[in-house]
Parts: sequence; structure tokens; C-alpha cells
Amino acid sequence: MKNKSKLKKIREKKAGTATVTKEWLYMNPNSITVAEIENALDGMDGIETEIWKEVEVPEHHSMDIEEIAVNLKDEYANAYLKEYDIHALFAVTIDIENYAFMQKIMQKIIAGAGGFFCGDTEDFTPVVKE
Repeated sequence: MKNKSKLKKIREKKAGTATVTKEWLYMNPNSITVAEIENALDGMDGIETEIWKEVEVPEHHSMDIEEIAVNLKDEYANAYLKEYDIHALFAVTIDIENYAFMQKIMQKIIAGAGGFFCGDTEDFTPVVKE
């Protein structure tokens, strides 16, 4: 049954009908903090940030960023982290109804703090890089 759902996801991607994922991972090869992510967003219009050991973009442009251990407890996932030399890992939840704005926020974070975003999916797609 699991193989059928994976096959279905692959077919949807090929057909262009895959939906945007709400759950993402922000990966960075540097050991950074949520404060550095907040600094990367400094000066961006239309957002406010609050730090509570996570970054949250409140209200209608919701993005939560929470630091997690650099160990995804899965052999394939940890190999991916090692391949990209990841030293900082954050779980990210976005407002998919405002995906275009969420992408702008992701790009601003990448430009200011480095790293990249990838879907919290089996194959780490989609990927948002600089």
C-alpha cells in the first residue's frame, strides 16, 4: 500500500497536480540560531517577527520556524543531511494560501542567512534555493 501512495505522488508531480506542502525544513551548513533568521528578515515589508525559541510570522502571513535536532532518525534522511553538511535544522510550517509571499520570506532568509528550504517529504522536494 505504501508503494502505491508513493507511485501516486510521483505521477502527480509528473502531471503537475502535486499540491504545495505546508511542512518544510530549513537547512543550513552553518550553526545558526533563530535570532540570525530573524535578522535576515530585518527590513522586509509586511511582516513582524517574534522569537520564542522559534520564529513566527504572525497573522495572515503565518510561518513558524522551530529549531530541531540535526538528526531525522532515518538513515536516508540523515545521509541527506550529511551530504549537504547540515549543521542547523529547523522545522517550518507555512500558510499555503499565501505561498507566493511565503516564498519571498524563504528567499529573504536564504539571502541573509544562507542555507535552503526543502519540503518535509520523503524525497525533500520541493526545494527553494537562492
